[in-house]
Amino acid sequence: MRRILGPVLVGLGCFFLAVALLVRFYAYPELAVAPVNQNSVTKLQAEDATYFNTSTLSEEQTDLSVQNLTLGDAEATEEAGDDVRVWFGSQSIRAADGTIISRSQERVAFGATDGAAVNCCDAFTETTEGERTAANREGQVYKLPFNTQKQTYQWWDGTLGESIDMEFVEETDIDGLTVYRFESDVPATEVGTREIPGSLVDSDEPSVTATTIYENSRTLWVEPETGAIVDRNESTRTSLEYEGEEAIVATDANLEYTDETVATNREDLGDLGRQLALARTTAPIVLGVLGLLLLGLGILLARRRSADSRAA
Repeated sequence: MRRILGPVLVGLGCFFLAVALLVRFYAYPELAVAPVNQNSVTKLQAEDATYFNTSTLSEEQTDLSVQNLTLGDAEATEEAGDDVRVWFGSQSIRAADGTIISRSQERVAFGATDGAAVNCCDAFTETTEGERTAANREGQVYKLPFNTQKQTYQWWDGTLGESIDMEFVEETDIDGLTVYRFESDVPATEVGTREIPGSLVDSDEPSVTATTIYENSRTLWVEPETGAIVDRNESTRTSLEYEGEEAIVATDANLEYTDETVATNREDLGDLGRQLALARTTAPIVLGVLGLLLLGLGILLARRRSADSRAA
């Protein structure tokens, strides 16, 4: 029995080491990619928000509901290559009475693994008015990288038109699911101009040019294995200034994911995160250690058998 046990253990040890390497360097990279056929709905809400009603030309307070639909563009993704994903997103914002305040659409291309924007594939942004413009994004867009690190990332802000620092704050949890908390801040910044009726600023002119001021504080709770957002809070304010004074508050809202969205994200991302962690660390380590132990034991038995043979 000892004659064959040593070689068997050596063979098993080599097998487990090979499997450990395959899981870590083949199976994990195959799993740690954004889906091609993404199909998800994310809902946010804001209580007592302020928005400018273009029908009544007045500021109004209401609860807001936001729905984001994200769909994978399989054809564009195939043309772009395996390392790129192309997703189409649409957003609708409604007042408490169901009135649609705004709608927008976008096409975004990003790295399948790192989540960073890729400028290709006819990426665009389209506003409520139907004005489609080519988008030249940079930084993270929908998510952070797989195996997110505790560091600062660049996050794309579409309103600002540039990427900003998304800083790691702390490791915490949401109902038992480990998440990383990241924060970004955009101070009051001029982002463009807009024509408004002169009557809104007590001007005799039919229309005047106002400056658009934007500010935002954003918090993301990210599942680190997937890099996907479990929860989100965004305090955003956009106003119009004329001759150095604030004339209109276009939007002032504290948006956050609904409880339903957070619960769904927690369940789905928690399961996927555990699978990725198993493939990235747990399985390779366990299989690797077992393989080394079997290999070492097999070699030891083989040497003892060889020594016994010489002694005889």
